[in-house]
Amino acid sequence: MGTQIYNTFYTPLGLVNIEHLAHGSIHIDWEGMHIYVDPYSDLYNYSKLKKADLIILTHAHTDHYDGRAIKDIATPNTEFIVSKGVETCIKHDLTKMGIDVDNNELSVDPSTNLENVFRDTPCLKNCVIHTLYNNESIKIKGIDIKATPAYNINNKRDNGHPFHIKGEGNGYILNMGGFKIYIAGDTEFIPEMEEAKGADIAFLPKNLPYTLSDEEFIKAANFIKPKNLYPIHYFEIDPKVLLEGLSTGICLYVNGAQCHK
Repeated sequence: MGTQIYNTFYTPLGLVNIEHLAHGSIHIDWEGMHIYVDPYSDLYNYSKLKKADLIILTHAHTDHYDGRAIKDIATPNTEFIVSKGVETCIKHDLTKMGIDVDNNELSVDPSTNLENVFRDTPCLKNCVIHTLYNNESIKIKGIDIKATPAYNINNKRDNGHPFHIKGEGNGYILNMGGFKIYIAGDTEFIPEMEEAKGADIAFLPKNLPYTLSDEEFIKAANFIKPKNLYPIHYFEIDPKVLLEGLSTGICLYVNGAQCHK
């Protein structure tokens, strides 16, 4: 379960409260507008949380696209931003042995959640769903949002395919009047992180073999040099190890608590 510790930051467009709930799940409260990223019910109870104005999904793996968590916080007025991989789940019935509506075989990542929560949940059928492919942008509810690539280069499954395939999933940069929040998604240290340099807040994943090792996490963080840094998606963490490698000026938060050397 999450620690329910909020961190408050000032943006040119008002206060933003940040909460790392668990795993890759994030809650952003911007002046009373509630934004959730990758809600995941196995590690957090969403049933008593504020309803979502906006839900952002990075990719279609079961620990990021979770119907039970979405049902707990979504309303007919909730808007969604989803990646190409989630769009595939929405447009096809993947539960039918990987066959799409035109009877064509689909190649589906084995970690994909085959559920189509938007089809199966009546209150979500009329929700506005925005699909962003890598490098596409949208302005929604006063926030400029850009989808960034998120993928593996080196870490692969036994079949030779990356755990996260380029183009299927997204990271996101949220821009609130010049205050930038980078949500990396499930990724390794990739060249496209250049665009996130200088972010006010960065959420970077840390776990092997799916995302970043401690060493890669530190390299990525020092490359981006965010003012505030949150490790997410980890199985275990040693803040002292991370602090020793981080450049001066990067403020590290773990479970909402600011870490010090």
